[in-house]
Amino acid sequence: MSHVYYTELWLVTRSDLEKLLKLERKLQEDRPKRKETVLNSMLLMYLRYCNIVRRLIMCLDQMVQTQKRALIKQMLDCAIGQMLAYKKEIVRLDYTDYQWPDDLLNQMKFTPDCIELFASASSRERMHERRKFIEELMESAHKVPSIEERSLSQIDIKSIVDVAEKETLQTRPKRRRMRTEESKVELIRESPEQYAAREAKLATKRAMRSAILLIQSHERARMGRCYGTDMKRMYDYNQKVTMGEITPKRIDRTIFINSVITIQRAWRRYATRKVIKGRIARLEETLGMTIPSWQCHETFAKDEENFKCRRALMPVFDAHTEKAISDERSRLLRIRGPGLMEDITDEIHEWFVIWYDTVGHYDVFPAADLGGSVLITTGQTMTPQEYLMEKLERKKEAKPKGKIIEKTTLVPESIKHESHGWRMSQTQALSYLEKANADFINNWSFRDESNNPEQEEYLDLITEKLCYELQFEMRKIVDELMRIELELLNKALLKDLRSDKEKFATIDKIDVKKNNGKIKTEKQKKNDVLEDVTINEFFNELLQAKVIRNYRTVFLREWHSDLSYQNYEARRESRNYIHRLGEVKQLVLEYCVLPLISKETHQVAPLVRSVCIYGLPGAGKTSLTNAICSEVGALLLDVSAPVLIGKYIGKKNEQRLIDMIYKVARVYAPSIIFFNTNEKPWLKQIPSEEWYLQLKRFTKHFVKLVKNIKPGDQILFLSLFEEPQKTTAAFVKLHNKFIMVPATDYNTLYMYYKELLMKYYGVDRDIDVSCLAKMSVGISLDFIRQAVEKVLSLRRRIILKFDPLNPLEIMNELLTYRYPTTEMAVALEKFEKRIPFAKKRAAALQAEKQEHS
Repeated sequence: MSHVYYTELWLVTRSDLEKLLKLERKLQEDRPKRKETVLNSMLLMYLRYCNIVRRLIMCLDQMVQTQKRALIKQMLDCAIGQMLAYKKEIVRLDYTDYQWPDDLLNQMKFTPDCIELFASASSRERMHERRKFIEELMESAHKVPSIEERSLSQIDIKSIVDVAEKETLQTRPKRRRMRTEESKVELIRESPEQYAAREAKLATKRAMRSAILLIQSHERARMGRCYGTDMKRMYDYNQKVTMGEITPKRIDRTIFINSVITIQRAWRRYATRKVIKGRIARLEETLGMTIPSWQCHETFAKDEENFKCRRALMPVFDAHTEKAISDERSRLLRIRGPGLMEDITDEIHEWFVIWYDTVGHYDVFPAADLGGSVLITTGQTMTPQEYLMEKLERKKEAKPKGKIIEKTTLVPESIKHESHGWRMSQTQALSYLEKANADFINNWSFRDESNNPEQEEYLDLITEKLCYELQFEMRKIVDELMRIELELLNKALLKDLRSDKEKFATIDKIDVKKNNGKIKTEKQKKNDVLEDVTINEFFNELLQAKVIRNYRTVFLREWHSDLSYQNYEARRESRNYIHRLGEVKQLVLEYCVLPLISKETHQVAPLVRSVCIYGLPGAGKTSLTNAICSEVGALLLDVSAPVLIGKYIGKKNEQRLIDMIYKVARVYAPSIIFFNTNEKPWLKQIPSEEWYLQLKRFTKHFVKLVKNIKPGDQILFLSLFEEPQKTTAAFVKLHNKFIMVPATDYNTLYMYYKELLMKYYGVDRDIDVSCLAKMSVGISLDFIRQAVEKVLSLRRRIILKFDPLNPLEIMNELLTYRYPTTEMAVALEKFEKRIPFAKKRAAALQAEKQEHS
């Protein structure tokens, strides 16, 4: 696709985003009071943000112009943050993480695909680069010093004289011989393991070659025997005919013609049925009613190739833009740098003069952390008049006359008793989103993109941004000089006015406070034991302790799931309903993947520090963990009880481990601090035979670790549990979100069976998949995959054309599955009621029933 398409898509998306911002302001003015109205309006905004985030991801993946991509990235981060903020408010009002707004989707004419979110392709490429970087770090930590025995790819060839040749030379008469490099023997040194592997590989090749030759010889012998048998039979028949032993029968021509007609009629019927069946099959494939075993992916492959070509252009455009920025920066430094320094110096000198003329001394120069002279230029510092007024007020307060009468502000009754209703608070994401929209209006709304078909950078935007940055750079240099000058002025003023030192008392006090603060920070730094240790040493130590480990690359698109399409009616009619695997995928994306995509998104999105994923055995919790880590390219730090048994014993060592984990996780963010399926550290009573393991020694440290996670850290504490009902209340308080992975449902199983069976050519396209899905409800997908692969072995696939697959064959394998006990399912349902949101929801439902009654 061309640049024009994605530019138009971006403009349309930006226009919809501006309409959405206007709707935000309107909602803040209206302030609805009814809970149903508030919930519907919030769900409407949430769905619209989902659609906009989806389109912004498409634009970010395929837009090549660097300046546009920067603005789109800013909009995308803020849109994700605002979308998750609405999700948080919806959950707070509805007391549940799952929503089914089918009526609103129909109202907006959206399908579930319109709001389905996916990870960005460009972020996935960065994930591959980051995964490669982490693997290189792990390999460098495990690297062993080189020895003389090396691999074949790094052969060290040493020219040496053969010992046998020396012995022969000693027996022969001595004579001159010119030794050349060609006469020297070259030996290859390799380790025993490498030698064994090479020999095994050669033996495998020899065995394969001998097997192929054996099969070929047997096949040729069989064909020769068949040919000889046919020739002998024909020879015997001809001999018997010539000898008169056999008299060939002559068939009447009419019988011959009738036979030919019968055969032709049967063949034509068969061919016609075959053509009609193929036509019906093609029609069903076109309509999506059946899935063929092979599909032509030429169009998809071409589109993917075009996408890759466009993504390959992004680094080229980025490099070109960086070169233009560096050239423009050097030009501005040369032309505008000296003038800016003079202007800033004149502003600060004028500030010095005003204070001296009005008060008789100078004010304290603003600290660099607070902004320095920027506060002076923007008028955020105290003026001399305000200083004098404050001084007079202090004198009045020091000498009070009479009783002080407290002033009370009279509030009108209408304002006192006015109930304002609900209003969405002004989030940080919304502020940044409005700023990005204003940036687009100021810099991009008036540009004609038809004049830039090559998508080159715009120099005016580069110059404007660099001038802004250059001013701050020059101001920092000038501030340092002005602080030194102010110090000299104060010293000179003290010498001139030794008798009147009260004017500078405030300055001395402020300086003392600053010095005391510096001393405290230095003491705190000295008390930090891990300050002198590098991050690489921490990483290597955690890797040796097996806290840092690798994981399997799995993406969320490989998570087989489907939404529940009947829960909207069930919830409206107050019937029992349960979420499905499709809703779990959505929650994992919103709470675990999207906040960790970038540091900016983690800063503006609602903070989720810890998530617990629980469910029955074999439900797919480990696959979800691998998918979360793979989607963001996270560093996985495993703090499970089996990993830490017998390690870091003692309070100091335990605290040292937690500090190391936090520091490494922050530096190599995004990071997942993972706690595997083991409820024993949070059990109410640990078995006596396991007391020596000290399973609970890290639980308090985990609580502190989770509390220390701040916005922008890109850290998530993720735990998996199978029996969370056995844990204490501290376990529930530790986690911000709980995600239950339910058992497999009919919708998911129907789609999964279609995908599993339809890839085999001989399987009938009309096989009863619905019956298989109904029979398999509750069985894990991994067991179903193993059962299908066991049934459709190589020998069974060969005879599928003559002996079609019967669903009973798969059912017989599925009957060997051991279902989890009903007690485990009931226990999980009880634990779900222990979650704070579940308690609030039960209380709200009971209050609604009382109101209706």
